[in-house]
Amino acid sequence: LPGSGVRPTGREPLMAYLREQQRSPPSCIISDLVHWWTGDIARELGIPRLTFSGFCGFSSLIRYITYHNNVFQNVKDENELITITGFPTPLELTKAKCPGNFCIPGMEQIRKKFLEEELKSDGEVINSFQELETLYIESFEQTTKKKVWAVGPMCLCHRDNNTMAARGNKASMDEAQCLQWLDSMKPGSVVFVSFGSLACTTPQQLVELGLGLETSRKPFIWVIKAGAKLPEVEEWLADEFEERVKNRGMVIRGWAPQLMILQHQAVGGFVTHCGWNSTIEGICAGVPMITWPHFGEQFLNEKLLVDVLKIGMEVGVKGVTQWGSENQEVMVTRDEVQKAVNTLMDEGAAAEEMRVRAKDCAIKARRAFDEGGSSYDNIRLLIQEMEIKTNACGSVVDRDGNKLSFLV
Repeated sequence: LPGSGVRPTGREPLMAYLREQQRSPPSCIISDLVHWWTGDIARELGIPRLTFSGFCGFSSLIRYITYHNNVFQNVKDENELITITGFPTPLELTKAKCPGNFCIPGMEQIRKKFLEEELKSDGEVINSFQELETLYIESFEQTTKKKVWAVGPMCLCHRDNNTMAARGNKASMDEAQCLQWLDSMKPGSVVFVSFGSLACTTPQQLVELGLGLETSRKPFIWVIKAGAKLPEVEEWLADEFEERVKNRGMVIRGWAPQLMILQHQAVGGFVTHCGWNSTIEGICAGVPMITWPHFGEQFLNEKLLVDVLKIGMEVGVKGVTQWGSENQEVMVTRDEVQKAVNTLMDEGAAAEEMRVRAKDCAIKARRAFDEGGSSYDNIRLLIQEMEIKTNACGSVVDRDGNKLSFLV
């Protein structure tokens, strides 16, 4: 751990494993940004290390600028709008709505360490694609003075008959039942609501959300992850709510087959917490979104969806739900939920334009990932460049000068 002299427990097993790969030694290490200790391993092995943060280019650039330029260091009011200089388009943000604003003991030390290692890395890998955010990916490269490899959307991996790869745990319900329900609905008529695996939504807020969905009169699938508070929510659900919406509402407790649901023709809108995995899945499905960020970079992803791509609309979240803590406030009222859902799902000109742009983004995403697309080429070029770098220092060439396999 930083400052303690103690190495992370994963370091020795990983190092031992990599040293055993004599027949196919690694050409580089690609590791999560917070796994800063892999930088030491890469240097010991004499190979490049690329960082991966799980952010898009837009949010990665903001994170990099605000962290390395100490933009919020002397800001006392966390809700004061600060102009972000060095960003390619006009941008104002509050300290509260930027990533890293977590009150976790020891986090500052860890953040300092992985930011130092990021500066030493040989490049960045992101789960996005060039056509989605060209300006911000190029600006990220110029700012970091490192190559940024956009190799996504990774949810398009292992496609079989245009079905996207599943993510997360096994679904908590029968997928066939969910699919049968969706098949019974009109195309583009269903709203899908899910806040991911980390967001902690209080029972009070869940009730407001449910009542907003009910009064919208639109069909919906609602995924609920209430954690320890689930019994309270179950009591409310059982008190006639599910009976009132049984003909047009489906409630899923726990994990849902999100990719299957999003790509179904019946789904016409996605109420999302704006985590990047869910956001890119919504983009790939060509579904416009209602944005409901909670913490971290989710507010930055909201800006990308609403202000840049124009395939999302805000539900009206004003405050931040601090990760790991319970906020009893109702951030969004039932009236705000109803208004947002009706606006997105109705046949107005603005909503139709949003749907057209969302479909266009989905087409570009698939083209980027297909053979000859930007992400396909980036993966190929990344492998080639890493092989060249390691060959130059003799790290992955056998006694006969034969190039060895690429292993990450």
